[in-house]
Amino acid sequence: MSRLPILAFLDAAEAAAPLLAFLERTGAFQLTVTHDSARLADLDGFRAVLADARRGPLDTEEARALADFVRRGGGLVTIGDTLAAWSGNPEVRELHGWALGDLTDPTELVVRTTPGNPLTERLDPEFHVRDRLRLSDGLPTGAVELLRVPWRYQDRVLAFVRLAAAGRFAALGLGHLPETFGHPVFGQLVNRLLRNAAGLDGQRSLGVGLIGYGAVAKDHARQITEVAGLKLRVVADLAAARRTAAAADFGVAVHARTEDLLADPDIEVAVVGTPPSTHAEVVLQALAAGKHVVCEKPFALRVADVDRMLEAAAGAGKLLTVYQSRRWDPDFVALREAVSRKAVGEPFHLESFIGGFGHPCSFWHTHEPVSGGTIFDWGSHYFDWMLQLFPGEVDTVSAVAHNLVWHDVTNADHVSVDVRFRDGRQATFIHSDVAAALKPKWYLLGTAGAIVADWRRESVKTRSETGDLIEERLAPADSPAIVRIFRPDGSGGAHEETLSLPQRVINGFYRNLADHLLEGEPPAVPAREARQNIAVMEAAARSIAQGGRAVEVRA
Repeated sequence: MSRLPILAFLDAAEAAAPLLAFLERTGAFQLTVTHDSARLADLDGFRAVLADARRGPLDTEEARALADFVRRGGGLVTIGDTLAAWSGNPEVRELHGWALGDLTDPTELVVRTTPGNPLTERLDPEFHVRDRLRLSDGLPTGAVELLRVPWRYQDRVLAFVRLAAAGRFAALGLGHLPETFGHPVFGQLVNRLLRNAAGLDGQRSLGVGLIGYGAVAKDHARQITEVAGLKLRVVADLAAARRTAAAADFGVAVHARTEDLLADPDIEVAVVGTPPSTHAEVVLQALAAGKHVVCEKPFALRVADVDRMLEAAAGAGKLLTVYQSRRWDPDFVALREAVSRKAVGEPFHLESFIGGFGHPCSFWHTHEPVSGGTIFDWGSHYFDWMLQLFPGEVDTVSAVAHNLVWHDVTNADHVSVDVRFRDGRQATFIHSDVAAALKPKWYLLGTAGAIVADWRRESVKTRSETGDLIEERLAPADSPAIVRIFRPDGSGGAHEETLSLPQRVINGFYRNLADHLLEGEPPAVPAREARQNIAVMEAAARSIAQGGRAVEVRA
């Protein structure tokens, strides 16, 4: 699809920089940015106008040209206090039909989305943002409400859309304060409103097929069924028992052969949940069949296979992404946010750990020819986290592995990986099934402090029929870590701050998948970004095979 030509009339383009960057990343818009209102007098060639006016009114010629543009089939999206700035223009007032009231002081607003509208699908039912609110009485005639805010025991309209002859008008009352432009939901809303104003009617249902119905497939299926815009239609699995389970669990059609699933024209997205050693083969099949593809982690066991998949996806013009679902883990989100705001200065050293003392499972996960080895299991998440926190180029990787206790599996029971970056930073990862004492999940040093994430010991407690206490101890990895920041106090000690963790984003990966495919929003896990993850793990495996020698990682 060619980019939609949009005129962005912005009186405060510097404040709008985060929004413009988000819109550019969608790849959907050809943005022409201006603060000269004279551009509004000639809108030939544009599909829609995005307006953030801080001064006004427009002169008569500009206002008439803008109104005529909309009525002839163009689109107008106003944000912030644009309607108040242009309140002296009757032509604009006729487009929106809204009676404007007073402007409140800055405060935290509780924004609630209107359910059942394609423009608000997959947004949280409620989100908070610090901004101002232009009070008004009710909804304009013929308008459709999108957002509302409770204000002193009344619901106030915050966003709406309205037809204007052959064109479309949208008002979004957020954007009074500069910080609003960086709010993630703000970018999503403006993107959707612009697409709608330009005549793109969104929200259809994408058929999804699940290839493999193993240990985690049921959670994939659950998420797909819970996300608006996705519809689970088919599951394919070699095992008859798993096909029977999938049909019973979700009422979907089942196939024994992947080829039958991929031949189904109603399947637009294929989720590959087969063992890692088969990922590349199945992904290439799905891309050749014209499907968008979600690949379970690890993406592959070799970079060469990743490059084959990337080339095939580019040739097919289809999305290829990797299920790095733990980017949404609350403890990691808190850690990443602290690092991004320089809470401990510039980070330069990271240690990470997963494990305990316990017998590994007996499934394919612990059989190296199929799984890739210990590094490719939890390491798929830990190296992804590492590369999110330290986004620079990796220089070398060295690793050692041991099989000391659990000899009935082919995976190592202890691995240690050292990653050195070209800018001098260093990170380590340990996965150990022979660790009677746990290291912190993360231990990060910065030039102005440190961040330590300690494991929690949690239990699920119930009672038996006779009243006895039953306590099921959770594995440490089943609970978010306790994340603390330490800052030097100037006298040899440290100030300690325990971070509040954000609420877990429910179905975050699949919501983003639908947002990307249906609304053009940037994918959360681009496949090319996941390539470096595999490059590091493959280098670690080669280092182990070479007795721990440092292996160079090529870009």
